[in-house]
Amino acid sequence: MNTIKAFPRADGSVGIRNIVLVISTVTCANTVTSHIAWKTGAVPLTHERGCVEGEQSYLRTMLALSTFAKHPNVAGVLIVGLGCEQIQALDLQVLIGQGKPVHTILIQEEGGSAEAEAKGCAIVQEMQQAAAKLQRVECPLSGLVVGVQCGGSDWTTAIAGNTVIGAMTDLVIQNGGSVLMSEVPGIPGCEHIVASRAVSREAGEQILTMVDELRADFLRTHGKPIEVVNPTPGNKAGGITTLVEKAMGNIKKMGTSPVQGVLTLGERPVKPGLWIVDNRANGPDPVNLAGFAMAGASATVFSTGRGSPVGSPVMPVVKLTGNPRTFAKMPGIIDFNAGVVVEGADIAETGKALYNLLLEVADGRPTQSERNGDYEFAIPYEETR
Repeated sequence: MNTIKAFPRADGSVGIRNIVLVISTVTCANTVTSHIAWKTGAVPLTHERGCVEGEQSYLRTMLALSTFAKHPNVAGVLIVGLGCEQIQALDLQVLIGQGKPVHTILIQEEGGSAEAEAKGCAIVQEMQQAAAKLQRVECPLSGLVVGVQCGGSDWTTAIAGNTVIGAMTDLVIQNGGSVLMSEVPGIPGCEHIVASRAVSREAGEQILTMVDELRADFLRTHGKPIEVVNPTPGNKAGGITTLVEKAMGNIKKMGTSPVQGVLTLGERPVKPGLWIVDNRANGPDPVNLAGFAMAGASATVFSTGRGSPVGSPVMPVVKLTGNPRTFAKMPGIIDFNAGVVVEGADIAETGKALYNLLLEVADGRPTQSERNGDYEFAIPYEETR
């Protein structure tokens, strides 16, 4: 299958969801933002920044908020500001541009929280009514961009979860789509393998430089090599002993496809294929998910050996596990059982089944993270070069 049923957007991208997003400009507006989203069924985007930021931090916050708002899965945006913060709602509205409905309200101008909530709900409901009139149409698979990630990993992640994702990656690319790989702090020890897969010398050198700089920055900042904190305690309890071992499992998600190049945060792929997102921010899994969303990923396929409920405000997260016990224990957060490979199933056939599930999700099937309202959001603040 080389088509999906999706929503064509004005910028030439396609959305597999039709979300109305309610964005807070500053921590002080988070509660009002959340209340508007809860009352209308929209999706909230709240964070802990927006004021008293230095230039680099301010620019990264604006980049994250604007790229989430411009995401292909977003049909309309309401920006909720306080009125006196550093990130001004109108500046953000201008940065988002003209491609979709974008409205702003300021709590101070509306007369307080209750008044802002009432006005915000009315605006959101109007956008939802307009979005409901849009119809899915057949779109080429070249519009599908898929992030691949792992988190809460254990011994099954490499041999089952990520290996099955790799088989799916190859199918997505063979049928004309794009796949995004990142988790830069999980690459050290295998960067030479990733670089050897690059389509050009320049791309290979970018990969090696990216990891070399990551190592040096971590050592300079913390006085210790990155191997001291990675693998995590949960990884070690799950049977992963070293960062090299973890990296070997991590890169299994790439499948066998060549690497087209390296993307900076907020940059979208210029052509189909496998791409590396240079997201060096060291933190929990939503940081990496944010990097994929900032690159316009339609969805992310997420492997978790131990189990993780993490989701995204703007894209469905297809959760799978390579551990049969985890699948049996956590059916409410896992969409796919790659643990059948541990029990003897064929990797290629299991990868094809995951690919078919991905296409169903692209056509509108909700994931468990969507059903559960898992909308975690974290801005990647560590600067890339």
